[in-house]
Amino acid sequence: MPRAVVTFMASRVYPDLARVPTWNYLMVHCTVDAKIIATFDDKDRLLKHLIADHDPAYADQWRGLGQDYQHKMMAGMVAFELKVLSMQCKVKLNQHRPEARATVQVFSNPGMGLKLAGVGDFCCLA
Repeated sequence: MPRAVVTFMASRVYPDLARVPTWNYLMVHCTVDAKIIATFDDKDRLLKHLIADHDPAYADQWRGLGQDYQHKMMAGMVAFELKVLSMQCKVKLNQHRPEARATVQVFSNPGMGLKLAGVGDFCCLA
């Protein structure tokens, strides 16, 4: 089932009270060519790349676990590559974005102690 990145926009981001809440969303549908990565060496190379990108501090711990443990873990992993053949994107942004922007920026100010989901992305979409 497709999923979308969804952001709720509360009515308090608008300058007047005669507004209703709305939702922003981004949905991407891709047609892909999938390739299973089966060998230990290829899985190991991919895993080390992912660790370096997402959790570099874990690299030493992974290396310290020993080859027997690594082989057992790799045997239980299904690794794959996806080559994107086509992509469709649907974006729906707040219909009152220009006038709500100032309020959203105030709410996203770190000094305010209030964080609205997706505010950072919203502010970047001028």
